[in-house]
Amino acid sequence: MSGSTVPNPSKMSRRSLLAAGAAASATIVAPTILRAQAKPSQLVVATGGGKLDDAYKASVFKAFTEKTGIAIVTTANPAAKLKSMVEAKAVEWDLMQGPAEDFIVHGRNGLFEAIDYGVVNKAPLIPGAAYEHFLLTDIAAYHIAWNTKNLKGPAPKSWADVWAYQGRIGLWKRPFQTLEVALLADGVPIDKLYPLDVERGLKSLDKVKAKLAWWERGAQGGQVFIDGEVDVGAIWNGRVHEPKLNGAPVDFHFNQAVLVNDAWGIPKGAKNLKWSMELMALNMTAPVQAAYSRLIPYGPTNKEALALLDAKTIANLPSVEADFSKGRLLDLAFWADNSSKTVDRFNKWLLG
Repeated sequence: MSGSTVPNPSKMSRRSLLAAGAAASATIVAPTILRAQAKPSQLVVATGGGKLDDAYKASVFKAFTEKTGIAIVTTANPAAKLKSMVEAKAVEWDLMQGPAEDFIVHGRNGLFEAIDYGVVNKAPLIPGAAYEHFLLTDIAAYHIAWNTKNLKGPAPKSWADVWAYQGRIGLWKRPFQTLEVALLADGVPIDKLYPLDVERGLKSLDKVKAKLAWWERGAQGGQVFIDGEVDVGAIWNGRVHEPKLNGAPVDFHFNQAVLVNDAWGIPKGAKNLKWSMELMALNMTAPVQAAYSRLIPYGPTNKEALALLDAKTIANLPSVEADFSKGRLLDLAFWADNSSKTVDRFNKWLLG
């Protein structure tokens, strides 16, 4: 499987990121030939909702509808539903967006169609973006954030500062990324995170368990910071960037950020495979990726898109060197190999 070729990212520069994944791209299977297929009136795309969904609608979905006349309807993207639909051979979605650390597992488990690289052009993509069963579509940051009205004292500069804060701490209710920041809070060097010491990470979370306010979806996560339901914690940069610009009482920085990717995949057995692949292909083009990055500050994975962005937009992307060097990439290979047992252990800890 393609997941086994993902590099173990130590503290990488952006230049080394572009070189490190070459082996991953080299393992892509030969493209399939898509059969002629009647044009549907709409495609159903499962997404994480919120600002991310808004950005897709205004960039790739708008462009696709203008090009094809096919409307895009969005819905929620629970992984459990993906599995049940594929197993029942009753797939309702045409395409799915979600975290890359989930998608590498879904691909290994046979839940996605193979990407047709005769339709999707992978040549301009950063090395490592093109997998057999899914594509990395952006670069985002799971970073330190805080509510400026609630904050007492100086803003936290590190995850250790977040852990020490005497107030409500907001974290994603998943082990992915959350265990990484727990280990950083416990003093693990950022270039020594992997393989994750899961038990040490859970012991670190034990120290703040009484202060934790969990959020479960990205849209909810951004809102708890904006509304002041939490004081400090972790959220993806795209969830608080625009609210901050619009005057919401939130702020953030990229120090010790865990750099992550959204991914797109087509559920196995999707009814409109040809058109789903066309939508996938359009999303990976430079103009569409640039339009997306103008709307939400996630870096493109098409290298040619950066040339279409102005300096102000580029300055807010976590994929540029000034910000990228402060964090590190999530190790997809670790999560592909350890996801199931780590999720089980994390869920047992939650109940303990």
